[in-house]
Amino acid sequence: MNVLIFVLLIATIWIIRKFAWNVEEGTNEQRQRNPELNTKNFELHERRLEQFSKSKYKNRMFYIGTDGGCYYYSSTGRKVFC
Repeated sequence: MNVLIFVLLIATIWIIRKFAWNVEEGTNEQRQRNPELNTKNFELHERRLEQFSKSKYKNRMFYIGTDGGCYYYSSTGRKVFC
Protein backbone atom coordinates (compact mmCIF):
# COMPACT_ATOMS: atom_id res chain seq x y z
CA MET A 1 0.00 0.00 0.00
CA ASN A 2 2.82 2.41 0.87
CA VAL A 3 4.53 1.69 -2.44
CA LEU A 4 1.35 2.51 -4.36
CA ILE A 5 0.98 5.84 -2.54
CA PHE A 6 4.62 6.64 -3.23
CA VAL A 7 4.26 5.86 -6.96
CA LEU A 8 1.09 7.98 -7.20
CA LEU A 9 2.84 10.87 -5.44
CA ILE A 10 5.82 10.72 -7.81
CA ALA A 11 3.50 10.52 -10.86
CA THR A 12 1.52 13.54 -9.65
CA ILE A 13 4.66 15.59 -9.10
CA TRP A 14 5.95 14.63 -12.55
CA ILE A 15 2.67 15.65 -14.23
CA ILE A 16 2.54 18.99 -12.44
CA ARG A 17 6.15 19.72 -13.28
CA LYS A 18 5.73 18.68 -16.91
CA PHE A 19 2.68 20.80 -17.63
CA ALA A 20 2.55 23.63 -15.11
CA TRP A 21 6.15 24.73 -14.69
CA ASN A 22 6.98 25.23 -18.39
CA VAL A 23 4.14 27.65 -19.08
CA GLU A 24 4.97 30.48 -21.46
CA GLU A 25 4.46 33.90 -19.92
CA GLY A 26 2.79 36.87 -21.62
CA THR A 27 1.78 37.21 -25.26
CA ASN A 28 4.07 36.48 -28.18
CA GLU A 29 4.80 40.21 -28.65
CA GLN A 30 5.61 40.63 -24.97
CA ARG A 31 7.96 37.62 -25.06
CA GLN A 32 9.79 39.10 -28.06
CA ARG A 33 10.37 42.41 -26.24
CA ASN A 34 11.08 41.07 -22.74
CA PRO A 35 13.80 38.40 -22.35
CA GLU A 36 12.76 37.75 -18.73
CA LEU A 37 9.45 36.16 -19.77
CA ASN A 38 9.54 32.36 -20.05
CA THR A 39 9.35 30.79 -23.53
CA LYS A 40 9.44 27.28 -24.95
CA ASN A 41 10.28 28.52 -28.47
CA PHE A 42 13.98 27.82 -29.09
CA GLU A 43 14.20 30.17 -32.10
CA LEU A 44 12.79 33.06 -30.07
CA HIS A 45 15.22 32.14 -27.28
CA GLU A 46 18.18 32.41 -29.67
CA ARG A 47 16.97 35.75 -31.07
CA ARG A 48 16.60 37.17 -27.56
CA LEU A 49 20.09 35.97 -26.62
CA GLU A 50 21.51 37.81 -29.64
CA GLN A 51 19.50 40.97 -28.97
CA PHE A 52 19.52 41.23 -25.16
CA SER A 53 22.38 38.87 -24.14
CA LYS A 54 19.94 37.03 -21.87
CA SER A 55 16.81 34.94 -22.27
CA LYS A 56 14.56 32.79 -20.09
CA TYR A 57 14.00 29.44 -21.81
CA LYS A 58 12.04 26.62 -20.15
CA ASN A 59 12.25 28.34 -16.73
CA ARG A 60 16.01 28.82 -16.84
CA MET A 61 17.67 32.19 -17.45
CA PHE A 62 20.52 31.99 -19.97
CA TYR A 63 23.17 34.68 -20.43
CA ILE A 64 25.81 35.55 -23.02
CA GLY A 65 29.14 36.42 -21.41
CA THR A 66 31.68 39.00 -22.53
CA ASP A 67 33.62 36.27 -24.33
CA GLY A 68 30.48 35.28 -26.29
CA GLY A 69 29.88 32.04 -24.39
CA CYS A 70 26.43 30.97 -23.23
CA TYR A 71 25.89 30.09 -19.57
CA TYR A 72 23.26 29.75 -16.85
CA TYR A 73 23.37 29.44 -13.08
CA SER A 74 22.63 26.08 -11.48
CA SER A 75 20.47 25.71 -8.39
CA THR A 76 23.64 25.80 -6.28
CA GLY A 77 24.79 29.09 -7.85
CA ARG A 78 27.50 27.66 -10.09
CA LYS A 79 27.94 28.91 -13.64
CA VAL A 80 27.22 26.17 -16.17
CA PHE A 81 28.48 26.82 -19.69
CA CYS A 82 26.45 25.61 -22.66
